[in-house]
Amino acid sequence: MDIRDLAYFEAIARLESLTRAAAEVGRTKPALSKCIRRLEDRVEGALFERRGRRLVLTAAGQTLLSHAVRMRAAMADALRDVAEMAGGNKGHVRLGLGTSIVETLLPIIADWHRAEAGRTTLKLQIGLNDSLRRELVDDHLDGIVTTVQARDESNLARENWGEDDVVVVGRKGHPLDRRRAATISELSAFQWVLASRFVASRDWLDNVFIARGFDPPSVQVEIGSAQLVAAFIDGTDLLGFVPRQILRSDHARKTLVEITSADIKMHRSLGFITRKAGYVPPALMRLNRRLKTAIEAEGEGRT
Repeated sequence: MDIRDLAYFEAIARLESLTRAAAEVGRTKPALSKCIRRLEDRVEGALFERRGRRLVLTAAGQTLLSHAVRMRAAMADALRDVAEMAGGNKGHVRLGLGTSIVETLLPIIADWHRAEAGRTTLKLQIGLNDSLRRELVDDHLDGIVTTVQARDESNLARENWGEDDVVVVGRKGHPLDRRRAATISELSAFQWVLASRFVASRDWLDNVFIARGFDPPSVQVEIGSAQLVAAFIDGTDLLGFVPRQILRSDHARKTLVEITSADIKMHRSLGFITRKAGYVPPALMRLNRRLKTAIEAEGEGRT
């Protein structure tokens, strides 16, 4: 089976059109039609069915597509491995960082790149947990440093690096900034700045309120980064739900306080996540030793 046929097949499956796929891969429509016929001869079954103007994958086509994606990723990993072995410290690192950990890790990454990896090209992507995982599974990233989730075990490999809590925060001097722990009834009286519903911490918080007979928190601002919460809370009575480590940043220490609550404190694990059996560049493994040490040191500082 020609690896190029699989690449063309992926393009056709994604675009659902021979015309658009031909334009993208630089081949003619007849050439792509022959590609489909070759693959169908090999699997002894139809890979596409026509629905109006669209070419839609059959069950056999969907199965082949999943294998084709893995084969392409494995081939790319192998070529990168050989190239980086031949090139010494040369290489390309594609790393994703969760929004809550960026402030801690970015200075370390920059220092490592200046001191040890000047010949290594670096792609950094900062995002929410779910979007980073999609990029990782689709082979757009080599690894991600973010919150570890139980569901990662099905198709991802993970290494736990540290622990942290996600807590309620408000401005200094907030009506709930006091010694006594706030109840959910008191918390529900205020508007919130929260991440999207697709983020694990937001889902957890909503479910805690619902389980105790309350509506989910009333969201006035939905935001993509926990690092930006302080900008919206400062000078208002809005509440947020962020990793406790954010409270140690210079700006947060001046403006935010933890609003203690017996019911609302989400424990989470931070770690490094890769595709199972996926390629991890040697340069990234060297960088990871620094990042892991930094996160472990933060954990020791909390004890």
